[in-house]
Amino acid sequence: MKTFTLVKWHRFLLWLGGATLLIFALTGLTHPLMSWTGPQAVTMRPPALQLDGATLQQAMQRLNNTALRPQALVKLVPYKDKVLLQLTNSLSVERQYLTLDGSAPASDQDVAIWLASHYSGLPAEQVSSTALLTRFNNAYPSVNRLLPVYQVDYQNGLSLYIHTESLSMAGISNPYKTAVQAVFRQLHSWQWLDNTPLLKVVLMTVLLGSALLLVLSGIWLLLKLPFAARRRGLRRWHYALSWLLALPVLLYLLTGIYHFSYKRVAATNAGLTLPPARPLPDSTNLPLTQPLDSNSLYNSASLVQATGNWYWRLSEFNPQLQADRNSRFSGQQSEQGAQFLALNPAEPALDDAQYARLLAHSFTGLAAEQLTNQQLISRFGPDYDFRNKRLPVWQFDTPGGRLFVDAVSGQLIEQQSQASRIERYSFSFVHKWGLLQPLLGREGRDMVVVGIMLLVLLMAGLGFTMRLRRK
Repeated sequence: MKTFTLVKWHRFLLWLGGATLLIFALTGLTHPLMSWTGPQAVTMRPPALQLDGATLQQAMQRLNNTALRPQALVKLVPYKDKVLLQLTNSLSVERQYLTLDGSAPASDQDVAIWLASHYSGLPAEQVSSTALLTRFNNAYPSVNRLLPVYQVDYQNGLSLYIHTESLSMAGISNPYKTAVQAVFRQLHSWQWLDNTPLLKVVLMTVLLGSALLLVLSGIWLLLKLPFAARRRGLRRWHYALSWLLALPVLLYLLTGIYHFSYKRVAATNAGLTLPPARPLPDSTNLPLTQPLDSNSLYNSASLVQATGNWYWRLSEFNPQLQADRNSRFSGQQSEQGAQFLALNPAEPALDDAQYARLLAHSFTGLAAEQLTNQQLISRFGPDYDFRNKRLPVWQFDTPGGRLFVDAVSGQLIEQQSQASRIERYSFSFVHKWGLLQPLLGREGRDMVVVGIMLLVLLMAGLGFTMRLRRK
């Protein structure tokens, strides 16, 4: 009698729960589809910078001879055949530039267009429009994290999103990818209900709850009812697929529910944070305490302060950096090391590990013994994933969680609680099948996910067909 009642409930839950599985399986297919068929950059390598001692001294003289308000970031960056001083005061406004020879400087938009041409391979003459984005939108969603960025649109429909501070391409899209992305965001993440959070919670609870009960009742029936030998036709295929998919679909639903629930109640983790703006040094003298090879390539040079002393931090270009997209997704560090050149020869020597620890202390106020497990992160993983874009970064464990700082720009990239780390493991390893990535690679994992989603669609279709035949 109990089994018969459970069969009735399983059939009743089929309509809403089965429709929910269909929607999430179909929209789940769009994510690897975007990765496989969306537009790609011609290179992922940032433009390189050539420096020598004279350039650094010229930069200091230029800073001293210009009336400037306090700045959070001061960097030397490449632009065409020039070296520019890039000044960042806020994350919400465009950056300012100075030329070293006092000529007319480029604008932040000019630098963005030049970087877009570098990554796209398209000439600047084909740019149709540019816009500074200070908020996320449908084409550039919050998963990209970096702001502000320039949206550089080309005549062929290609759009690049350029983050000028890090000289990086934060995103690339076209009308096709934007449309597919919109389907995923609206029907998988249900962002069309973000403005009515209570309705979203109620609707998602009903949908996900019905799908979970459908799967649980199906698993119970698998264990209680006769084996496949007594089944024929569609019922036999449905039964076989149920054994194959029961655990993957159950875990997929549970981690999805956990992810949705956690986002409803969790406090927001600290995200990208600039160091405080500070007055610039007034010394024009830069006696180099170590030689600079004029043939060496750098990513950038940042003017940084540590314990009241000033240094140029030179980000050494990594010649092993690969230009292909797979290397970008798996993660590779943009620099192979850093040099610190003191503005005053009497100042103490500084290395990257020391500087990163000083940054972590300045952002958290924690004592040295509370900042543990310091590591240089050179690959993306579940804790520090591809969405952050920057590598390498320094990781520290704290009493309340974990944080990541970028010594290149002196920024706090992300601060996570212990609870958010657990949720990330659940979402990355299980919901997104990240457990398979070390074995199969990113594309192999995506192929397995697509295969499972197609089998879920087939199983749901068989269930609907059997129910309609019964009626």
